[in-house]
Formats: sequence, C-alpha cells, structure tokens
Amino acid sequence: MEKPSRVKAVASFLFKLLRVLIVLGIAFALAFWLYASRSTPEKKELVRIPPSVRIFEAHSQPEMMTVEAFGTVSPRRLVKIAVEVPGRIVYMNPSFLEGGMIENRDLLVQIDPQSYGLGKEAAAIRVTQARVDLDSLNQEIENLKKDMELAATNVKLTQKEFARMTALSQNQFASKTSLERSEQQHLAARIQLQTIQNRLSLIPAMVEQKKAALAMADVEFDKAVLALDRTRILSGFDGFVMDKQAQVGEYVNPGQILGSVYAKDELDVEVRIPLEQMRWIQTFFENGRLPSARIRIANFEGPEKRVWEATVARIKARIDERTRTLPMTLEIQTGSNNGTNTVPAVFDLKPGIFVGCTIIGETYENIFVLPRHLLKPGNVLYLVTASHLEMRQVVVLRKFEEQVYINGGLTNGDKIIVSPVPGAIEGMELTIKENGLQMGKKP
Repeated sequence: MEKPSRVKAVASFLFKLLRVLIVLGIAFALAFWLYASRSTPEKKELVRIPPSVRIFEAHSQPEMMTVEAFGTVSPRRLVKIAVEVPGRIVYMNPSFLEGGMIENRDLLVQIDPQSYGLGKEAAAIRVTQARVDLDSLNQEIENLKKDMELAATNVKLTQKEFARMTALSQNQFASKTSLERSEQQHLAARIQLQTIQNRLSLIPAMVEQKKAALAMADVEFDKAVLALDRTRILSGFDGFVMDKQAQVGEYVNPGQILGSVYAKDELDVEVRIPLEQMRWIQTFFENGRLPSARIRIANFEGPEKRVWEATVARIKARIDERTRTLPMTLEIQTGSNNGTNTVPAVFDLKPGIFVGCTIIGETYENIFVLPRHLLKPGNVLYLVTASHLEMRQVVVLRKFEEQVYINGGLTNGDKIIVSPVPGAIEGMELTIKENGLQMGKKP
C-alpha cells in the first residue's frame, strides 16, 4: 500500500515541474522575440540653453529721507472755563455748546450781576466818604494854623499886659488882684496856644490815617469793579467749544468748570520716533533748524484726502521708558492743506483724530532706490555682466518699507536682475528676455 502512494506523489511532482518548465520556456521565447525585434533609438545631441532673466538698468538719483510716525491731534491752547465769583447763570452764549464756534471777545457766560453792581455802588460811596473826611481834615489843618497865629498874638499881648501890671504893682499903682488877673490871662493864652500846637502835632498821623482809609476804599472799589467784571466770562480767542458742563439758571461757585474751549488753527500732534530713525533728521537740529513735516488723516483714502504742512516745534526732554522712543511735538499749520475748498468740514483736523506724519529729512545724492525683495542675504544683488551672473555686494544706506536705498557698490547702467534665478551660481551664463530691459525705471 505504501508503494503505490509513493509512485503517485512522484508523478504529481513531475507534472507540476513540467508545467513550470513549459511556462518558463514560453516566457523566454517571448522575451527573445521582443529583444530581437526592437528598433534602434535615434541619437540626439543635448543643447544647453542659458536661463533667461528680466533686468533693468540702475540709475542714481537724489533721494529725500523721511521718517514716518503716527500720533493724535491735540489742541495747542486748551482753556477750561471756570467761575471766579459765585452766583446764578443768567445768560449763556448760544454757540457755547459742544462743537460750537466762538469768536474773540464773545460773551460766553453771564453771572447775575445785581449784587455785584450794588457792591460797586457801596464801594464808590465809601470812596467818596473817605475823600470828604480827608478834605475836612485838610480844612481843619488850615483852621488850626490860623488859630495858632491868633493864639500866638494873644500870648504876646497878654505877656505885655502882665509885664505892665507887674511894673505898676511894684510902684503900687495896680492892685494885687489886677496883677493876678493879668497873669491868669497870660497863662490861659499860653495854654490855648499849646493846645493848638498839640493838635497840629497830631495832624500828620491823622492825615496818614485818612489817606490809608481813602486808599482802602479805592481798593475795595477796585475789588467790587473786578468782581462785577468777573460776572462776564469772555472768549480770549477764536476757537471751538470742546465740552459744556453747565446750563442757564444753575448756581455756580468759584472754581467750578463750565466747559472748555480750544483755539482755532492751533493744533499739535505728538509723535514718538525710534532712536535709530533720528539719524535722518538729526542734522537739522545740529544746524539750528527745525524739520518740516506733512500731516494726513491716517487710514483714510479717497478724493477728499488732504495734507497739512507742519513743523517740528520741540523735542521732549526724556526718552519714553516704555517704548524707548523720543517724543517730539509737531505744530500743524491748519490753513496749509492742499485739498480743494469743496471738502466738507467733517474732514478738517480736530482734536483726537489719528494722523500719519511724514517728517522731511536730509536729501542724499547719488542714491539707487530698489525694491527690497531684490536684495539677497549679505546685501548682495544679482547683476548681468557680459551675459554672465555677477553676485555683487553693495552698501545699503537704508531699508525703508518696501524699498532699499543703496549708496555704494553700484554704478549707473548696471543691469540688475529682477526675475528669479533658480540654482544661481557666480559666473553662470544668462540671456536677457525679450523686452526685459527697462531703461531708468524701477521694476
């Protein structure tokens, strides 16, 4: 039983092997036929074409350096309207409201003047009384001087009478009673003279007292006049009302704020300049000059766009500790905008508006201005020189926004590559695209 099964297994193995050999034979024959019937490929020569690029010719030009900054407009002269005397508001200018326009010397607010008018009249009466008192004293001085002359004459007469009576008494021609009477008359005359002299000696002090009283009355009158004047609050300039905090009929106290106004055409803007940007305007200050500037409303585009002239008025005394920038103030010349007269007032500069500022710096000669993306790492530019790529290092004066300012390493007429150069290698051959040369233009 074992032998027939072994024979059967061998036969099965041989059958499978035969099938494999038949398949391999057919595959070999087919491969040989394909190889034998193949066509010979045509040989072509490889032609190397240099990359083509677009270029433009570099030309230098004078370039004015500018410093860009942003800031908020603020009034140069902002006045808070405050009360100086207490009272009730009886009048308020119709234009004294937020956004209202006022003119110089306009009456803004009137405090009830009645009590202050009465105070002025009372002070005037006190001045008149003090002057009358002083005039009366002066008249009294004149009267005392005349009385003193009469008293002195009377003293002389009584003295002579007393001397005469003394002589008569010695010769027993006059009684003792007559002598005593004449002596008493003489003493009374002297006492009267002394009294007048004493009163005259007090007159200078009394005059000074009356003069002081008159001066005090004059001061009180001036104070009353001033208080009456302070019931009227006048505008000190042409301007606009920023805010209003009171109404007619309110009772106000000294120091109370009624509102604030700012002067027309007197606006400033404070900007902060990074220290590295100061180099472009520093020479102005060193030479005693002030840089000019241009102001525009930030983030605003349209036909109504306007620009105002300005001047750097002053530089603050300290660096901003938070931003490490130098604050400076620009004075805006609000009447210098270059817009048309038909621009509505809503586009006028007002306090609080956000503006962009361009500060005009020095002008540099022979500057090449290129798009910033053309500058490769290491301040290298790609140029075409004698149909080959040249990687030239240049001197960069400034990188500003999307431009780069070059002041060294280039000459007029250099052909600068503006298109990408994949796999750039120094000295590689290049061709210039048709219409790829732009004469004297920035790409």
